[in-house]
Amino acid sequence: MADLLFWRWLKRLGERREWAALLEHYQPTTHAEIRCYQLRALYGTGKREEAFAQVADLWVVEESQPKACDPLFEAWIANEYLTYAMAWERLQLALDNDERQLARYLLRFFDGSHKSWAQSLYNLHLNPSAVTRTSRYAADTENSRRAIRHGLLRLASRDPERAVQAWEHYRQSHAFTDADRLAIEDTLMKEMASEGVFRNNPRSTDVSGDLAQAMATAAIAYSNWPQAQHWLELLPAEQLQSNRWQYWLARALSASTLNSERARLAYRALADERDYYGFLAAERLGVPPQLNGVEAQPQQATREAVRNLAAVARATELHAVGDLLNARRELNTLITTLQPDQQAALAHLVMDMGWLSQSIHLANTAKLRDHLTLRFPTVHHREFQRVSHATTIDHPFLIAIARQESTFDRTARSSADARGLMQLLHSTATATARRARLRLPDVSDLYTPHVNIEISGHHLAELLLRYDNSRPLAAAAYNAGPSRVDRWIRQASGMPMDIWIETIPFRETRNYVKNVLAFAQVYGQLLQTPSPTLHAHEAAVP
Repeated sequence: MADLLFWRWLKRLGERREWAALLEHYQPTTHAEIRCYQLRALYGTGKREEAFAQVADLWVVEESQPKACDPLFEAWIANEYLTYAMAWERLQLALDNDERQLARYLLRFFDGSHKSWAQSLYNLHLNPSAVTRTSRYAADTENSRRAIRHGLLRLASRDPERAVQAWEHYRQSHAFTDADRLAIEDTLMKEMASEGVFRNNPRSTDVSGDLAQAMATAAIAYSNWPQAQHWLELLPAEQLQSNRWQYWLARALSASTLNSERARLAYRALADERDYYGFLAAERLGVPPQLNGVEAQPQQATREAVRNLAAVARATELHAVGDLLNARRELNTLITTLQPDQQAALAHLVMDMGWLSQSIHLANTAKLRDHLTLRFPTVHHREFQRVSHATTIDHPFLIAIARQESTFDRTARSSADARGLMQLLHSTATATARRARLRLPDVSDLYTPHVNIEISGHHLAELLLRYDNSRPLAAAAYNAGPSRVDRWIRQASGMPMDIWIETIPFRETRNYVKNVLAFAQVYGQLLQTPSPTLHAHEAAVP
């Protein structure tokens, strides 16, 4: 809290133009507003050149800066420090970030031929198909190549085949740099691969990790295992050793070579891991999944020493009076300063307070991954069990959804206005309760665990019924909505489920489904009701 107060105080000094005090107490920061106040303070105390020398770093960014920066920028521009190179760089950054309003504002800083090509760049951002009219962009200048490059990259994501045809012309008619050629050709290759088109002789040199990852993902989506293996083996060694890519390399090897020993060894190593890919690997080998938990409790002396820390006393008091925001700030700052045994003791103390969402967060922050009591507590057991029986939903799957949605925070409220333990929208809760003939809930009822769990359970049961009892599809629909999932599976019937999950278009939903399946596996074992990570009927999209 003291750090937060300090930075707010510096901001207040800037707002009041108390330049001397601000400069006396200023500390280096990446906070744009405070940096602008510091440079304005330098300018206001006669150190104009020192201030102006640092403005470019604040101005050449991909988004609009705080209004506190405006007087500084105006003085800097009026003194002719802004160059065309800076304006071009910021315009490109803005368009790459799809900041159209900022891009329109930046057009005012160009004139003459710069103005016409800057406008062309902006127009191609809005209508990239115009880049196929090659006669319009016949001039071979740095500015024209900049506009063409941007248009081709934008068009590639919409119509890669037309973008490839246009590039065949421009690569002959314009003197693009090697870096630009590589960027354009890599993007075209990735976008064509996303539609299932791969080169007969794929590249093996000058391959970035991002390119190899994108190409491997596209190959996996189309079950093109030779291409998948090629690109996976071009990943940087550290990246390839991740559980994710080891699993898919094993899948590619086993699909390409009958009884591949290399695939078996990769699965064997993964099967000892407690995560989504480890659980899938264990099932492919037919061996039990491993939890590898640590149940050691912190020593009493360590608990007492941590309990007596001033920051813990403050956090405890703040939690007691309901100021959870500042209690979190105290704990999140403290956890990074402690030794591992002290970190575990702090997380256990917070769990003992009944603040499970924060104890889970602390355990994750401190990398106490094997402390399963902290990371996977059992809470509202009877209620989850009752709703599981009433809806026939697997108890571990039901609790896994709650663990993923709110980490058991009954007060949780999302930016979309989803509320409570299992993050229900009031409109969804009302409609579900009406169909299930339950009492219609008020908004406040959604913060009551037994109400939230009951209605959420019936909502989840409806989704399971809609998707032939497929938990991966129901989990995806719980997160992203059934209309999106219907669209995603329309052309995916028969696709192996692990491939479908890996290629869900939304990263949030993709990770959500993986987490829910992994959490359900963990809770299944903790509650002594183990079941497969993917049931037999879930092996493929219906």
